[in-house]
Amino acid sequence: MRISASEQVQLWLRGLPPSSKTRVRRALKVLAAGGGKAVDTKPLRRELEGFHRLRVGDYRIVYHLEPGQHLRLDYADIRDVVYDVFRTLRALREEGF
Repeated sequence: MRISASEQVQLWLRGLPPSSKTRVRRALKVLAAGGGKAVDTKPLRRELEGFHRLRVGDYRIVYHLEPGQHLRLDYADIRDVVYDVFRTLRALREEGF
């Protein structure tokens, strides 16, 4: 499966400490290889339906699956803020901002 990441996720990954970056990359490789059961994933609900989250320690990565075996990483941050910020960004995008 192919993975692509939003600019926010790319910047977030670059800013992680080396040990955290290694753990996140390892989890993404397992997920991309079809090992969703080997990592902590969960479908999101309500206004974020259609998206999933990958949990790696205190970090959450929101992603969705696109046609053609493509995994798109939409947003990533610590658990305390990831869902509220992503929900707000999504609403702004839908309004054309």
